[in-house]
Amino acid sequence: MNISINISLILGLFFLQACTNSSTKQHRNLPDTANTSDSLALSTSDSTTSFVSPKSDSSQGQIFLVRSYRIWEKNDPTTVLNKEWYDLYEENGQYYLGKADYEVKDGFDDCAQVVTKSVESRRNSLLFLKLKGLKAGAVEHVKISHSEVWPKESVAYSFNNQKIELKGSGTIKSTEVQTDEKGHEKVFHEVTNYKLLYIPSNRNKEKILFQVDQYDHVFMSTLFVGDIDRDGALDFIFSNPKNYEEEAMLLFLSNNGNPLMFEAEEQFDC
Repeated sequence: MNISINISLILGLFFLQACTNSSTKQHRNLPDTANTSDSLALSTSDSTTSFVSPKSDSSQGQIFLVRSYRIWEKNDPTTVLNKEWYDLYEENGQYYLGKADYEVKDGFDDCAQVVTKSVESRRNSLLFLKLKGLKAGAVEHVKISHSEVWPKESVAYSFNNQKIELKGSGTIKSTEVQTDEKGHEKVFHEVTNYKLLYIPSNRNKEKILFQVDQYDHVFMSTLFVGDIDRDGALDFIFSNPKNYEEEAMLLFLSNNGNPLMFEAEEQFDC
């Protein structure tokens, strides 16, 4: 009788131990609810920042660099120009929009050994534009306080009771002091993983205007801040080459709260 009781006790202990082990394994396999909540919160926070992609559809509009172009296999970029294009130009410290007034001249590029077409404006042109709704006349603009927006720096612009902040982020790999053509010294940084943020005063519609993995001995700069489309909000033109053998410009158009981004670039490497 005692032997039977002892065997029953031993079997009961084994059963309890097995149940305990099973419960422990199930608990370890449960998802980490704290980590899941953190991830969802981060995703929600990140979703308040959107990226403005350049328009590839020419029906939305175009911009054009006023410069010389290499003609490869009869591909002539200057053929897009016609009477529909406007010129954003500077005269005596004021900016204007007017119908593009230019001349196209033939040439030859000794470096690339190809023929060229050079677009020469009769004004002090910043950029040619082909956008719906443009009107000729003076263009309101804001003085540029700092053209470069380095990582961890920001520049604020005020216009029509609105405040826009441009904020840079990225990694500064090295720093040096350079001397410009006028003999002025300025600090230059080699930058990677760069982003330029557009932050309105209400801070609920932050946008990434552009991002660059690496700049090669060049950096972005702000060329124009003003109201090109006359919607009462600021538009921006940036120089944004990735390397020293490229010219590239970006136009950020506020477009009545539905922003558009346009890009034009040209390589001139040997």
